[in-house]
Amino acid sequence: MSADTLQCPDCGTQLAVPARRARGAWRCPCCDSRLSGAWALRPDSLFALTVATAVLWLPALILPLMRLENLGLDREASLLDCVLRLMEGVYFPVGVLLLFTLVLMPLLNLLSAGRLLWAARDHTPSAQPDPFWMKIYRQSREWAMTDIFLLGILIAMTKLGDMATVTPGPGLFCLVVAVLLRLIVETLAQPDQLQRLLEARNGD
Repeated sequence: MSADTLQCPDCGTQLAVPARRARGAWRCPCCDSRLSGAWALRPDSLFALTVATAVLWLPALILPLMRLENLGLDREASLLDCVLRLMEGVYFPVGVLLLFTLVLMPLLNLLSAGRLLWAARDHTPSAQPDPFWMKIYRQSREWAMTDIFLLGILIAMTKLGDMATVTPGPGLFCLVVAVLLRLIVETLAQPDQLQRLLEARNGD
């Protein structure tokens, strides 16, 4: 495969690299897999967003998501509490799945994105990161389900509003901002676009 071509990661089709002046999202004509974003990749800005997401992620895990008040009883729970309580009973498989998709994979996504974006920065000494990080970044994008969990929380708050007083907690605010920032990074830092930038910086 020459320097002017690349291979679609989904169907394996050999494609010509588009001109640098071309704009818009680039997709494979055979399988419609998205190969690049609609915007120019800016590693410095995206790395800063990744760090901000990581800073918000810890309080999003341990701070209360919401507070329920009903007949004088107050209850509150964090995201990590929900996962651990599910793992204690008959819903252990569900708890393990939530631990994987809500805790482990988002953390791996942040680590891999941060490592790749740091290497892609213009003033960073040229050093091709281990391909392991790119593989982790691709897989974690598919398995990190915090946005779906957040949607479930918002639906639950709407349903529970008729039976109890529901007060959003600080953990929910951190989770909303962290999810939005992570979605921005994932949208602008497409794996193949990031891979090409790393290869160009290293003269491959």
